[in-house]
Amino acid sequence: MGVAALWFFEGLRLLLRLLVLVLSAHFLRAAFTGISKREPAAPPVPDQWPCVTVQLPMRNEFYVVERAISAACELDYPIELLEVQVLDDSEDATRGRAAEVVERFARRGIDVKLLHRAVPTGYKAGALNAGLASARGELIAIFDADCVPPRDFLRRMVPWFSERDLGCVQARWSFLNRNRSVLTRVQALVLDGLFAVDQFSRTGSRLPLQFNGTNGVWRRAAIDESGGWDASTLAEDAELSFRAQLIGWRVQIVRSYAVPTEIPVDMPAFRAQQRRWAMGSAQILRSLGMRILRAPVPWRAKLLMFMHLGRHSIDPLILFACVTAPLTNLYGMRYLVDYGVRVNVALVVLVNVACLLFYGVAVRQVGESGLSILFVPLVVPLAMGMSLLYTVAFAQGLFQRGGRFVRTPKVGDRGEPDGPTYASPVDPLAFVELGFAAAHAYFTYRVLARGDWPYAAFFLAVTGSFAWVGLGSLLGSRRRPSRGGRLDSGADAMR
Repeated sequence: MGVAALWFFEGLRLLLRLLVLVLSAHFLRAAFTGISKREPAAPPVPDQWPCVTVQLPMRNEFYVVERAISAACELDYPIELLEVQVLDDSEDATRGRAAEVVERFARRGIDVKLLHRAVPTGYKAGALNAGLASARGELIAIFDADCVPPRDFLRRMVPWFSERDLGCVQARWSFLNRNRSVLTRVQALVLDGLFAVDQFSRTGSRLPLQFNGTNGVWRRAAIDESGGWDASTLAEDAELSFRAQLIGWRVQIVRSYAVPTEIPVDMPAFRAQQRRWAMGSAQILRSLGMRILRAPVPWRAKLLMFMHLGRHSIDPLILFACVTAPLTNLYGMRYLVDYGVRVNVALVVLVNVACLLFYGVAVRQVGESGLSILFVPLVVPLAMGMSLLYTVAFAQGLFQRGGRFVRTPKVGDRGEPDGPTYASPVDPLAFVELGFAAAHAYFTYRVLARGDWPYAAFFLAVTGSFAWVGLGSLLGSRRRPSRGGRLDSGADAMR
């Protein structure tokens, strides 16, 4: 290895350790803010309620379409001020079921419309823009098909718009299938941390945060002034959020109020969702990076935007460490600095303690059982096992506009055995992840043979992390098609 390559190699090793310190400090600070600050009191109800349009974008959602439309049409709000748009781009039996439900509520006097695009373009962003063209609401509430808003949702969210600079208000998510599996429990824990700690700490300091795509209400003027939904990114929710905040609108989360939501039930669905989010973040970083730098907003706001959009930049470094640690430890690869076991163990302990405090505060704030803390030690292994996928998706996002929008299959109640089967496609990266797991199992054996327990623990953790993600991806994709036939998950090329 030449001198320049050696210094570059050492720079990457140092950068990973610095980012671990930054991440730990962010978690600790957010945890302190999340537990020390109180949510502001809800504003009084308005003298005159504004007109609200509820948008339900969906595609091939056979098992949840009736539940989603029913929840939207049964919201407690003045009937003359409520409009419901079912933005259905389905290609399967969902279309007929949606039409039946819409007709049933229309007969009850609800202003509910089914908008089906013969040639859907732009995925969710395109559907939302198409609905806006005829929407009559001053406020726009958005729910994905897997969400079940309580009847008082609009009564609780709309009063916040008495604040003139508020462009969007976001409710916290709760989870319909939280206890279904270890994976759903860990996902729920991570999202609790996002909503109840990280985003809450930002909104308390009036710092930027993103709209999370569902369970929120937008001021129509904020959408229009920001330029509408952009279909050139796979994270249209975050992209619009930051564009709106760069021109002076504010996004706020209401931590004390939650909307039940379904999260991915298996590893293939989870990784399809995470690939989309990671790729979308990189696309926004590329498209809005210079605008953020030039925007007349405080430097701390800019820093948090870049931290949010660039959060997956640590994943290539995690992957790099997994690849090179065996080379330096077992095969004599050169390096400049020996950080030693103590420094490395201290960093591992620090990030795990920060996670424990961060997610501990989250569990307390959302009212979950303290037993949820037992799943915190799985957060880091899941992130490590996903590092290959995150690295590939983030790199693609930096160089590619648009892309394949692979929607996350929804399960719902699954009460109909003859319904369609939805499954995420098999990701070829899962085979690479299993290769990583097998290689690190061998490395674990090698270092154990010489009594190197700290590195054995690290290699064993890497083995388990990649085996969890890779094996779970392959096993989760092997579903038996129903008699209705196996349908794709709505993944098409951007048109």
